[in-house]
Amino acid sequence: MVAIVFFIGGGLIFSIIYEKRRKQKLKEIAEEMGLTFAPDGDPHLLTRFSDFKLFNVGRNRRMRNLIQGDSSEVKLAIFEYKYTTGSGKSSKTRQQSVVSLHSPDLVCPDFTIRPEGFLARIGSALGFQDIDFDDHPEFSNKFVLQGSNEQQLREYFNQETLDFFTARPDICVEAQSGTLFYYRVNKRINPHQVKENLGEAYEIFGMMVDHD
Repeated sequence: MVAIVFFIGGGLIFSIIYEKRRKQKLKEIAEEMGLTFAPDGDPHLLTRFSDFKLFNVGRNRRMRNLIQGDSSEVKLAIFEYKYTTGSGKSSKTRQQSVVSLHSPDLVCPDFTIRPEGFLARIGSALGFQDIDFDDHPEFSNKFVLQGSNEQQLREYFNQETLDFFTARPDICVEAQSGTLFYYRVNKRINPHQVKENLGEAYEIFGMMVDHD
């Protein structure tokens, strides 16, 4: 029993130290990039995001380690998003790093795109929306694409756009005109990868802004 308590206590201490160091590193990166850092997030920003699917799942939704900044072209935010699903023994706490880019230059139909896992295949078999493209089976096998206007999405996701996402099979994007969210399911960004992930988000954003 003593050994179990010691093991649990040691794990908790390690977790606290790790999170403290992570927070400090993210703060340093924000300062290096000339951006602001809010360790406890911004509840008003989270409320603004409440119309998006990602922020309507589960309960106990929290934002933390928020890196934020504005330029003449885009407002950006990088943050950790945490929420709980299920109840009792089936309860799970999920968290991931999210990049948000906001600009009036982004004009697109609303959509969500995410990797197609086992549960998504079951959902598709049960009739849940999953827009597939007969002329691009590789994309259709890798992703679930959903949105309110299927015809607009079929026109928007041309060959170039389908190829673009197919080459990035582990990402999730939720977008509508003006706002884009980029993340990986249940994955937090290593602080050393913040710039790399922000660059990937900007690449997607640029592709969509320049979309013909």
